[in-house]
Amino acid sequence: MTTAFRADSNLTGAARPIGTLLATASIALLILPFFSTFGELLTNLAMAAGFDTWLGQWIAPVEGRLVHGALALFGIPSGYDRSLLYIGSGPGSLALYISWNCVGWQTVLFLALSMATGLQGQYTLRSRLEVAALGVVGIAMLNILRITVVALVAYFFGQLPAVVVHDYGSVIATVAFLMGFWAFAYNVVLGSTSPGEAVSPA
Repeated sequence: MTTAFRADSNLTGAARPIGTLLATASIALLILPFFSTFGELLTNLAMAAGFDTWLGQWIAPVEGRLVHGALALFGIPSGYDRSLLYIGSGPGSLALYISWNCVGWQTVLFLALSMATGLQGQYTLRSRLEVAALGVVGIAMLNILRITVVALVAYFFGQLPAVVVHDYGSVIATVAFLMGFWAFAYNVVLGSTSPGEAVSPA
């Protein structure tokens, strides 16, 4: 009886963030055609107000350096100069600008919103901190992978396909990552503090 109660409780807890993410994914897919234009508008407003300074000065150069290293693993020649990422060599080389709006602040926002509901419940402080740390590391890796994929698409297929992947693939990849992340967190990481959910040795 105790074991069955634990399984039901875990299922109820996992359904909360995953249900929220499913709703978010549905809304995101509905507004996807307008997402790129709205994002560009926010970028222009933020740059005019100076809100992009910190992200542009500190985060974008770091991500450019990491993407440069990731491209080297694929044998793609590249270089970086702060927020500029140069792909290829010779006359066919490309220059990609990593703006503050491309560093992944949207994915951090999605992660924070999902944690606001996903970590509610009787879970140990240690397991909560572990989930938070895994989320931050996972989002950082996702953002590096996302920019690397865009760079690879630009290198092999051109600028237009890269823009499509950047504008549409990023939202889908973020939602897919968060759903997988929370499934892993509830099944592996999070530990309950409720004595009623302890597994009976009998």
